[in-house]
Amino acid sequence: MSIRPVKLGSMAPGLNNRLEPTQLAVASDDKKGATFLYAADNVDLNRKGYLKRRRGQTVEAAGQAHSLWSDKDGAFAVIDSALNSLTPSGAGLARASVRVGLPALPVSYSRGADGNVYWSNGQLIRRVVAGVDRPIAAEPPSLIPPINLISGALPAGKYLVAMTRQDENGESPATPVVQVDVPANGGIQILSADALQVYMSSADGDVLTLQGNTTGGALNVVTHTNNRRRCATLNRELMPAGTIVRHYNGCLLVASGNVLHVSEPYNYGLRNPSKGYIPFPEDITVIEPTANGVYLCADKTYWIADLLMEGALAEVLPYGGIPGTSGRFPREDKVFWQSSNGLVVGDKAGAAKAAQEGALEFSGASSGASLYRERDGMHHIVSTRFGVEPSVAAATSFMDARIVRKGTIL
Repeated sequence: MSIRPVKLGSMAPGLNNRLEPTQLAVASDDKKGATFLYAADNVDLNRKGYLKRRRGQTVEAAGQAHSLWSDKDGAFAVIDSALNSLTPSGAGLARASVRVGLPALPVSYSRGADGNVYWSNGQLIRRVVAGVDRPIAAEPPSLIPPINLISGALPAGKYLVAMTRQDENGESPATPVVQVDVPANGGIQILSADALQVYMSSADGDVLTLQGNTTGGALNVVTHTNNRRRCATLNRELMPAGTIVRHYNGCLLVASGNVLHVSEPYNYGLRNPSKGYIPFPEDITVIEPTANGVYLCADKTYWIADLLMEGALAEVLPYGGIPGTSGRFPREDKVFWQSSNGLVVGDKAGAAKAAQEGALEFSGASSGASLYRERDGMHHIVSTRFGVEPSVAAATSFMDARIVRKGTIL
């Protein structure tokens, strides 16, 4: 059988699995012709259509690893059930254990304006401070300590009392408010082996101010001082664990199931349970903030531009995103994630577009991972999908078999 050479032309158009293999040729501006690629494996393709084989892989940290994350200031990964910080060391990586005994759950990370890295795996939510794993905030008192009436100089009336714990992690949420009826010339005694800060209102008042602490095991309040600081953590709760953590405009955002929880401004560990949340019809799979708003994927893709996260949600795309596949462009205020329609790129104005849907047919997936990669002047987003659903690719079953077998979109 004779072989007839075929001139393909530039491969700059990239991949296309919507066309039949015999229909991949396209016109080009230079009139020399160009050709879509039906499939490509372990190669880089630049804007001019040149192909170059990707570099191989080298083991930098041995062990069973997942949840790799990095920014310009550091990197973390879970290796053999331990959260590790990763730092360059010669030609490789040095790792330092931050927390051990983690379950096999994906970890989400976000660095706050305070320089600390906040992380959560759906069961725990904590932060790394100068290489040390710490709680996200001070734990509140587990019990309201005994409150007794004593002699003093308080006028008769109803007094509101609440307590907090203060430590290196900040001030905890306050205990529930307790009302104490005090007779004329009375006082209040709080007994606690823990060091608690005690807040109390004036007689028949509703503003709780700091009266002292129980450092010595007890605090006797026999007079009331109005001009001390108010209790800032009254009616606040600790932020819940979630599958995604991100920072936006001084707040920590946490996705837990179908609910987006929003922390108090510049107090990442606490939230207001009466308003610090937004429910969605389905589980949240992607959260990516920009300077002017936040992209959120659940049943659909939404844009939230309101600073306090209380404004109307703008629907951007009629479908959601794949968990674990989102990220940021390092030198532009743009974000990306994978969806059932391929790679989606969103700008800071709330405009998001599926960049590949015109040429590639994708299928859904249960989760994935993405890497923003720069090499040889090229910028690529490399994504892997897990739990890939059967594809309905228009061309042939070759791409179906490839996706199911390799579980990877290149």
